[in-house]
Amino acid sequence: MIPASEATSPREFSASDVATAQHFGQTLGIADWLGPLAPVALSPFFGILCLSGMSLYGKGWVSADNAFLGEGSPLHNPGVFWAFLILTLVTSLPRLTKVSKPFAQAVDQVEAWAGIITMLVLKIMVSSGDVPDSLETAMAQAGLGSMTLNGLLMIAAAVNILVINAVKFFFEVLIWITPVPAIDAMFEVANKAVCGALMAIYGYSPTLATFINLAMFIVCAMVFSWVYRREVFFRTMLLDAVLGYFFPAEPDTQHALIVFPDNSIGALPTRARCELRRTQTGWTLVQRRFLRSSVEEDLASDDCRMELCQGYFTNSLKLFGTRTASLSFSRRYNSALPELAAVLQASLSTTVPSATERRSGLKAEMT
Repeated sequence: MIPASEATSPREFSASDVATAQHFGQTLGIADWLGPLAPVALSPFFGILCLSGMSLYGKGWVSADNAFLGEGSPLHNPGVFWAFLILTLVTSLPRLTKVSKPFAQAVDQVEAWAGIITMLVLKIMVSSGDVPDSLETAMAQAGLGSMTLNGLLMIAAAVNILVINAVKFFFEVLIWITPVPAIDAMFEVANKAVCGALMAIYGYSPTLATFINLAMFIVCAMVFSWVYRREVFFRTMLLDAVLGYFFPAEPDTQHALIVFPDNSIGALPTRARCELRRTQTGWTLVQRRFLRSSVEEDLASDDCRMELCQGYFTNSLKLFGTRTASLSFSRRYNSALPELAAVLQASLSTTVPSATERRSGLKAEMT
């Protein structure tokens, strides 16, 4: 045993200590943590239910050194298992039919964030005390600063789940607007089957599950921007259609109208969430972006012609002038469309779309 007088002081670490800390930061629990994120993203409550079930009843075939599935894990609790079983049933059953699926879609983001928060809490509970103080200090000297390994992995987990879940949500919407009654139930069963299979792979080999998760994340990240704009568009249209019954919007000149371009306009991509604002010379579109400057595009001058058209799922505003553009906005203004047309100085079209036009229009709006 090394005498206390000869112990290395907190500020005197050798190169080998720093190398050990760096290696530790690269390998400790990464596979155990990243492996289950893909199935959790596909079905958050069902994925956590599978983790709890493997922890309780998977002894003998799951990875013995997996901290998430061990007997000391918070998931090794019958109360957690039954709680997530109930949550899985409550959120999954409405997805089986087209009539009840909009309710499930409306709360899908709540389920995704609940899954993220649950996984982060589990990470904190399982990994608390994993990193010795000496190694924390060595990691700081190695250049990792105040951002610990656990903090980096938790951020990566949140991004991972959100990206994969957003792409999954988009396909759920496409399934919902497809006029085949049984296809919603088939998609939900297939989603749960894939989630269960990925969890079984994770129980057998967290490393293999991690590679699968990273592959899914890379593919989803490549289309995330395109999908996310349409996800925001659909959620806005769906929620505003419900809110319109209880809190209808009143048009005025002081507030911008939230619109989504049907096609790209200058630097504004298709389906970007924008504000239509009146300026001294005409109209402009403003896209506000997170942690980046806003994008503005002058749309039309005062002498342009505008036409407001009522639709089945969305309403549209067509502009004919120096630029021809078509902008979609929500049905929350349906109780005051004549007043909105007067504020915008636009003509109001009274043409009602047929059932076929409604279905084809909804598909076009989502793609």
